[in-house]
Amino acid sequence: FFRKKETNTDLKEGESGAISQPLLQEDDLTVTMESNASLISNNGGGGVGLEQDDDESTPQGLISRQRPQIPTLVCILVPMVLFFIGSFLAAVYMPSTNHEEGQPSSPPSPPPSSPPSPNKGRSKNSEPKQILGKLHDDPVNPVAPTLLSIRDGNGGGLVNVRDNYVYRQLKHATFRQPDEQSKTLTSSIKSRAEIWMHSDKKDIGFGDDLVLTWSHDDKNKNQVVSDEDIVALYCPAGERDPKRFRDAATIAQVRATHAHLEKSESRRMNVWSIHSFPIVREESCEFRLYSHSVMDGASFGRNKEGQHHQDLEHHYTFMAATDPISLTSNDIPTGIHISLTGKASEMNIQFATGDSGEPLVEVAKKSDIHTAIIAEGRGLIEVQEDSKVSWTKVKGTSTTYVATDMCQEPATSTAPGFFASPGYLHMVKATNLEANTEYVYRVGLGFGQGIKWSDKYFVFTSSPLPGSGAPPSSGKPALTFLALADQGCQESKYDIVLGADPPTAPGVHPAQSVTQLITSMIDKQTINSIHHIGDLSYADGAAHVWDVYMNMIQEYASRVPVMVGVGNHEYDHTQGGGDGKDPSGALTAFGFQPHWGEGSFNATGGECGVPVSKRFVGPEGGNGVFWYSYDQSLAHTVMLSSEHNMTFGSSQYVWLEKDLAAVNRTITPWLVVEMHRPMYNSRLNWMDLMVSAGMQNEIEDLLYTYHVDLVISGHYHSYFRSCDGLYSHKCANGGPTYITVGTGGAPLDGNTTLLIPNHYTEFFDKEHFGVGRASVFNATSMHWEFVTVVGNVTDEVWLTRDHRGHR
Repeated sequence: FFRKKETNTDLKEGESGAISQPLLQEDDLTVTMESNASLISNNGGGGVGLEQDDDESTPQGLISRQRPQIPTLVCILVPMVLFFIGSFLAAVYMPSTNHEEGQPSSPPSPPPSSPPSPNKGRSKNSEPKQILGKLHDDPVNPVAPTLLSIRDGNGGGLVNVRDNYVYRQLKHATFRQPDEQSKTLTSSIKSRAEIWMHSDKKDIGFGDDLVLTWSHDDKNKNQVVSDEDIVALYCPAGERDPKRFRDAATIAQVRATHAHLEKSESRRMNVWSIHSFPIVREESCEFRLYSHSVMDGASFGRNKEGQHHQDLEHHYTFMAATDPISLTSNDIPTGIHISLTGKASEMNIQFATGDSGEPLVEVAKKSDIHTAIIAEGRGLIEVQEDSKVSWTKVKGTSTTYVATDMCQEPATSTAPGFFASPGYLHMVKATNLEANTEYVYRVGLGFGQGIKWSDKYFVFTSSPLPGSGAPPSSGKPALTFLALADQGCQESKYDIVLGADPPTAPGVHPAQSVTQLITSMIDKQTINSIHHIGDLSYADGAAHVWDVYMNMIQEYASRVPVMVGVGNHEYDHTQGGGDGKDPSGALTAFGFQPHWGEGSFNATGGECGVPVSKRFVGPEGGNGVFWYSYDQSLAHTVMLSSEHNMTFGSSQYVWLEKDLAAVNRTITPWLVVEMHRPMYNSRLNWMDLMVSAGMQNEIEDLLYTYHVDLVISGHYHSYFRSCDGLYSHKCANGGPTYITVGTGGAPLDGNTTLLIPNHYTEFFDKEHFGVGRASVFNATSMHWEFVTVVGNVTDEVWLTRDHRGHR
């Protein structure tokens, strides 16, 4: 391994940051085992961004350096040797001290100028600590669920939409259709059916419950519904192509799904309770029941050896259908959320609808309408409609996307279970707000004949002014933000309940528990913003999951601005991104594929950032949601994309250097950088460690030069905190504190996870879901905590800066 020669790059406050001498010279390298940051060669192996031509001068303020050319053989052999050595050492020598849950040691002492520390948490000391997990050691098999979250008829687990044998067989099957000359599909079917099918509702909205039942005529004993028959959902009702279903399941799967939701052991009933009907952007739907048969009479789906019957001819005969079910929610706003614009006088407000129209927001200061408020609770307000309230009405813009806007399958697939229309995505910018003030608002859609408003009013508090703080006598922080990553939702690919604190009840996803935690924290104290650092919904091309996720987070995202970053699940792809399709502006078809990240930037869902960039918006001055920065109270926060080129001279690197150089540390003394993939962690995963080393080699000097205080990441599904002042793998060396908080709901790292031997790990927890909470009290003191889903603080630390802005 190579260590960079130590160079004094200290800058005085207010200097531009231009450094005339290179930070790394090829002749300055010495062999050591302390750092793996320079296993990287010149430009990171391609990707997107502005690369400097030989005849172009270095951009002003850009930290210049020359990197060593490392032989390819060394890059291959050294990692292999170190991987086996590291695996052995981790297994043999890694500390195994357990800390009993609920028995924290004494809290850290706050700095003299800081408010009193809460009497809870664990102490910070010089010895690395870890909480060893109590999770099951069984491997987790991630799946992307179907629209109706169908469960397998054998084990009861979620059916994977990407590998659904029912979908495949229906795609190639032969359907026996009713009379093609009938005016409506269902009328001719139902007139001949000996079996009937019924839904308990004729009209239904998103999130409503629905109960399906079916039976056969006792006089015709041949008409019996079997486990191999099919129930399929069609939207709109009357769809004439039987292969254009929205979801489908065997009767055995339907009964398993019903039994799971109803906590029933019986799977023989002819009933299906659907909890929370999904968001479908159509006017109507219907369910149909088909009988199944194969030419040779073999069992459905699999043969005796468990192999799929790919070569059998499957036949489906129509048996019954429900009456059309009217969908009443197309004009109702969903997924309401807010975000910062970079100005304390503004707030972005976004929502989705199935219908088109002019997006509108009505907003007013809460203090101005207090006489019209009838009831209030958890960020929702009921306002007397006929009251004389002076509302400000603001107009916005709308957008949407289609399957072909994305880069590769499965996101581009229009087959059942994949692309579904997001409807219309609206954005309205509220302006002329007073800083740090409560506002009441509602969203709506304007039509030719009127306006359809949301049925509830919401409340948010505008952002505090940059440089503003709470009075020292109040003992309250000037700024509090929450941080998390790797969340998912109930309908996402992670349908497990392992590792919760305490274990979540069956059917409750950990991401919902984290959502409830965030909401309860907002109820109890002022939270100025929520930072979600990538891997949001885990839709991975199953488009309906985005709608579920957006509705889940609305509980807190409609009250507190949510600032998101992109992770590998939102962006990574290997083809299809060229010719201007990539919304980040990447010029390559495959995004960013550095040689030091080979195998780590592979395609997951092929979305290439389209859904996240359409559903969220970043402050101006950056690159959309991909990288941006903003000031809030005493902190300047930078969101980077670890999925994009950040190598020396790339567009992201140039932007980052200019942004850091422009920070006024007198106004915003605290400098926070966030990115999905961590630069430092303890988990033994060689491919990810190589990525961390690559990022260290590219931007660690930049973070050191500009005295970044805190770096927050996700990606690993665990919690990690480094020692303070970490730079070039040395503690108390003038660098930031590094934190990983990938505990938002995706499955936690299990007990089989090995940790690498290191001296920079201060705290590691792979047992608890939760969020980080940062409380900035003044220019010199920040309090960081890790809060689990039941509200326990398992780690906390005070970060301090001296009067010169150095740590």
